[in-house]
Amino acid sequence: MELEGELRPMCCPGCSAVARMIAGSGLESFYRQRTAFSQRPDEHTTAAAHFAIYDDPQLASTFCESDAQGLQHAAILVGGITCAACTWLIEQALTSTPGVERAQVNLGRSRLDVTFDPEQLRISDMFSRLDQLGYRPLPFEESTRREQARREYSQDLRRLGVAGLGMMQVGMFAIALHAGDIQGMDARYESLLRWVSLPVAAFVVVYSARPFFTAAWRHLRVGALVMDLPVALAIGLALLASAWATLRGTGQVYFDSVVMFTFFLLLGRFVEKRVRERAEPNWQNFQRQLPDAVKVKRGDQWSSVPRIAVREGDELLVRSGEMVPIDARISSGSSSIREDAFTGESLPRAVCGGDVIYAGTLNLEGVLQARALGGVHNSRLATLQNLVDSPLVEKPQLVRLADRVASWFVAGMLLVASLTAVWWYLQAPGQAFWVVLSVLVISCPCALALATPAALSGAAGALQRNGVLVRGENSLESLTRCTHLIFDKTGTLTRGRLALARVSVLETGSGEADVRSICATLQHHSSHPIAGAFAHDIADNGMTDIRQLPGAGMEGRHGNAVYRMGNAAFCRELAPAFPDAPDEDLIWVALCRDTTPLAWLGLADEVRPEAAAVVSAAKQQGLTVELLTGDSSGTGPTLARELDIAKCSSGQSPEDKLAHISSLQARGAIVCMVGDGVNDGPVLRRADASFAVAGASDLARAQADFILLGGNLHAILHTFALARRCRRIIKQNIGWALIYNVCAIPLAAMGMVPPWIAAIGMSTSSLLVVGNSLRLTRASATKD
Repeated sequence: MELEGELRPMCCPGCSAVARMIAGSGLESFYRQRTAFSQRPDEHTTAAAHFAIYDDPQLASTFCESDAQGLQHAAILVGGITCAACTWLIEQALTSTPGVERAQVNLGRSRLDVTFDPEQLRISDMFSRLDQLGYRPLPFEESTRREQARREYSQDLRRLGVAGLGMMQVGMFAIALHAGDIQGMDARYESLLRWVSLPVAAFVVVYSARPFFTAAWRHLRVGALVMDLPVALAIGLALLASAWATLRGTGQVYFDSVVMFTFFLLLGRFVEKRVRERAEPNWQNFQRQLPDAVKVKRGDQWSSVPRIAVREGDELLVRSGEMVPIDARISSGSSSIREDAFTGESLPRAVCGGDVIYAGTLNLEGVLQARALGGVHNSRLATLQNLVDSPLVEKPQLVRLADRVASWFVAGMLLVASLTAVWWYLQAPGQAFWVVLSVLVISCPCALALATPAALSGAAGALQRNGVLVRGENSLESLTRCTHLIFDKTGTLTRGRLALARVSVLETGSGEADVRSICATLQHHSSHPIAGAFAHDIADNGMTDIRQLPGAGMEGRHGNAVYRMGNAAFCRELAPAFPDAPDEDLIWVALCRDTTPLAWLGLADEVRPEAAAVVSAAKQQGLTVELLTGDSSGTGPTLARELDIAKCSSGQSPEDKLAHISSLQARGAIVCMVGDGVNDGPVLRRADASFAVAGASDLARAQADFILLGGNLHAILHTFALARRCRRIIKQNIGWALIYNVCAIPLAAMGMVPPWIAAIGMSTSSLLVVGNSLRLTRASATKD
């Protein structure tokens, strides 16, 4: 840029724009009169200024909530989380920050939940702290999380692809080099192959292996030793040593070991992460079913307003067939509300003035006017979401074991390498570097790092081929220790749809086929779940004037005769002598023609044919089986007796189910829960392991550790069996890795193992672990 007749270089477009503004204002003399350059803000100040926008109360309210004590609870999306060590680092860094009361990270959703005192800590300071650790903080939104997961998937795939291509190329050159070591090779060709391998391996390390170096540095800055540290040391030193040997033309090169090590570790992490995210259903799918606009009474007019703008006391209009948008109390009208996803009740609930209806339930029949009991965030649906979004505090035992072994191993290995370096530097300085490199390479925790994820990935792959998706990466370990197996009823042990179980004909001369035809004709015009029980029956097309009476039943006319189908009180308005329902635990529906009782129809939720065998097999394996259902009718205890389940709890709300599971866990039980409904979401999350059956709600699928893709409950027993095999193989992998290192490290420290043999030993150890884990992929449903 030209200033005062001279061309002046500018460092960036921003400074150039400022210089033009100064020159345009006639203040060019500023540059002659200044005695020093302006002070640049430090990194922390710049980051704090960048995140200051989140201190705005209106913006902060979108991802923060205040409690009665004045503390704020923030939900933050954290980009760059790669493993459980990242969650530990974030939690430790924030909990040590003044003003932070609690910090918990949900690894699967990359979500950080923080409770902090706004008087001591600003949101921008908290974001700056995360930024300093090397993570990317944003307010948590489900759409943002999905977009971040998509970007990370693309980046992970690129890194893995580069490592894979590099491994093939360098491996091809390495075969030639190893063959030359055995048979002899011209020095010129050997040098050429080394020089060709160097840039390929260097690019793989710089690009693909970067996450290992980044994670190691993050933890080193806070004094923590993680598995990524020796991984980064081994990769970095092996590459540097190979590059030095290439430059000097002497010594061994380990380019193939470097790229292979990088590829296998990236592959293990990639598969582990994809398995965790692949079956991640979207909680917002359920939220989207709620209407965006709600009819609200303003004066004498009904106006459409956004659902989020509804406030306590607003008068709402809910038409037939619409989803209830907000928890509300009915002021006028009557209808039937389908809320089986929340309560497990097979039949809709009849409601009228004074009854409460809940957001997320479906109005089946009449038009309702209701007064809102609160806003969007105060509904029972929002409460369920808060329950299931609360992160788990404690890691499973298997992961804690692996973390403990890894941290001690890392510290011990670094100590051994340091002592070896000192001893050899004093005895034979020329050999010190190569001996230490042999120690680092031969003890590189590749096998230890792959021991758990390789087995978990193998088990997850085997289960997927058998119709079970694994979401909880550590839930397989929990299954091996389970003491209680608890089933929901509706949609889990049953199919979740009503079927005709019995027809009790009351009129002499009428047959069951005639009765079913009349019922099919009436129910053909109904949106009630009962209608599904008659979907395959032939209707009588001669019936007219068919109408649905909310909370009562169906009515139609055939000639001069009036037919009614519904509850007993509805039919007794025409036929006062209608007898009581049979004494059998079924859902009974009455049918009459004018004053003549025609039939009682007994409906039942169809039990899955394999349910009895699954319950029996679970009990034979020593599990305590219970039935936990929101259905308050007598069908729960009846089903429990039919399946020989000793304990049945009926009429359980989501909070009751959660309290029951928590009570069992407080007494030392390890609980596995099987469910399907929205009301099962919190308890599926709370259980030590959980299954969502085929056709489960999005919320249940989002919280379950395992998702059954087929309709057969036998897959649950197969998952238990495979979990036990997986645990045994993980123990074998860790045992082999430790035995290998205990035997090999002393030999390397004594200088008896050259680096090239150390590289082969490290690779062989890793391949043995992977091969042992692959045995899980051949698991069949009959193996234990």
